[in-house]
Amino acid sequence: MKILVTYPLCPQLVESGLGDLVVYRPELAVQTEDAMRRALAEHLPRAVLVNGRCPDTKTLTTWQEEAQRPVQLIRCHGEGKGARIDLDGVGLEQFCGTPSHQPDDLQALGLAERHLMHHNSAQRLAACGISTQASASLVGSRVTLVGAGIVNLMTACKLAEAGADVEVLDARPDPRSGVDWRHLGTTHGGDNARMFSFTEADNYNAKGHLPDSNRRTVLRQTITEGGWLAVRSEAFDRQESAWIERFHALPRWQAEVFTEDIHGFTIASYPLWKRLRRDIAHLFDGVGYTSGILQLYAQAQKADAAEALHARLGSLVKGLNRDELIRRHPACRDGVEDGQIARGLEVRGFTLGIHDFVARLLQHLEARGVHFRWRQPVTAVMRSDDGEVTGLQTQNGVVRSEHYVLSPGVYGGRLLEGTRTAGKIQGVLGLWMSFPNLEPRQRQSIKLHRGGQVGEDSNINLGTDAAGRSILILGSGYGYLGSHALDMDSPEIGCLFEALEQTAQRYFPRAHAAAVRDGTILSSRKACVRPFTSTGLGVFDVSGTADGGRMIVASGHNTGGFAQAPAVAQAVTTTLEGGVHPMQALYDPERGIVPDALMD
Repeated sequence: MKILVTYPLCPQLVESGLGDLVVYRPELAVQTEDAMRRALAEHLPRAVLVNGRCPDTKTLTTWQEEAQRPVQLIRCHGEGKGARIDLDGVGLEQFCGTPSHQPDDLQALGLAERHLMHHNSAQRLAACGISTQASASLVGSRVTLVGAGIVNLMTACKLAEAGADVEVLDARPDPRSGVDWRHLGTTHGGDNARMFSFTEADNYNAKGHLPDSNRRTVLRQTITEGGWLAVRSEAFDRQESAWIERFHALPRWQAEVFTEDIHGFTIASYPLWKRLRRDIAHLFDGVGYTSGILQLYAQAQKADAAEALHARLGSLVKGLNRDELIRRHPACRDGVEDGQIARGLEVRGFTLGIHDFVARLLQHLEARGVHFRWRQPVTAVMRSDDGEVTGLQTQNGVVRSEHYVLSPGVYGGRLLEGTRTAGKIQGVLGLWMSFPNLEPRQRQSIKLHRGGQVGEDSNINLGTDAAGRSILILGSGYGYLGSHALDMDSPEIGCLFEALEQTAQRYFPRAHAAAVRDGTILSSRKACVRPFTSTGLGVFDVSGTADGGRMIVASGHNTGGFAQAPAVAQAVTTTLEGGVHPMQALYDPERGIVPDALMD
């Protein structure tokens, strides 16, 4: 499965590496039709990028016949007349663009890569009963969900609404039982804060998120050395080491294409969140729901780029210079006057207390008949001799259902053995601490960007402490754990907490001083371990069951599980009904990882 590029691309993309998926033959742009025909016969690509002139009918027909499968031509043209192709097995997609212009090159590569993924997924999905014509009712269908994090809870809500009989199994205790946060998973542990913004679920792959100087070292250095490793590299097993290699190997162009898809699913979640707040309003009562996000930037250049991005995504409300920041958000005065804040943006989004929200959501689901079984680890997926799913092995026996949805988080690796997701989800920690929200109080939650620092991106959420006082909950930090357990006393985590405290001190000096005096700067420390993938994409894997149902693995959403939960819930429901959803191909667990395995 290859993409043949037949014209010169933007030099920056080429220099950063195109990867094994792309065959780069820019000289074909000025060579003869015979040269194009020989290149197609040599490489047998599934998709070809051309600039302007399309290959002739004989060349296209020969290519399709030799490939023995449908093929796709991607044509980037100027203002010229659109071409037409009427050949069986040869598709044409064209757009008006300029070759060697990076956005247009990315668009062309993205069209080709997405075509390959959709085509590759089609046969496997069809074998699971997925089609554009299918629309089976879920009324009365039994669906067992594994994992009670926010993604599966929102999925349970959607499935119950569709009339399914829903059961949720979770290895952890009921989060409402008052157990220590260390015994809970990502959603129920950590601190009581979550943020939705259009870029909340981002691509943290080294090629797209980090500067070029760090892109090949971020997972080869410990946190104290300036990297992301929270455990020394010699402690990692084969799967963890392979994850790191895949993280660094992803070409920049794919990281950029994946970012567009990630943002797309997050944007699709926004109206679903709004609809949920309208239709089940009591879920949002008393959970600290606050509308709007303030984004702050230490570097004006970063702010300019972010403003352009949010304008393009449709989330920009207002750009703020230093004077406007102080006037509209007086709590930021110290940071602005000390030169820590260069510019700000007001963007669409919201924040809430996730623990409070989930407590209400659990109560709502139980009232709708959803059954929860806590402290119920699922140890294996049971399969027939033909490899079809027959049930889930638990300590109390085998659970059988019509459909299964697995979202086990970081430490469900054993459960995912035998699936295409095995080894692809690893743990990356994030840290939390809180400090008082002093007068003049901050009225909107903040996303803070300060490049070149340990823990350079931070969320600062409005919250309330146990005594009902207004606080700011600071969350940040990236530390790769793989499948290792969280150790709050490790020097690497200590280094990240020092970076968090430095952020608080620089941007909210009076609040930081108050937290030091009353001891909460230490007592409020918490952490969570997020399920990350090496590509930045979530995972959405579909397989069949022995009795005609489906099993879905929906996990690995990096920092975007909360933000994308409604879109995932919609994708799961559509899939269990037998319908087609873009997430099935775009979050395929093999996307961007093992192209050689897709060369069938």
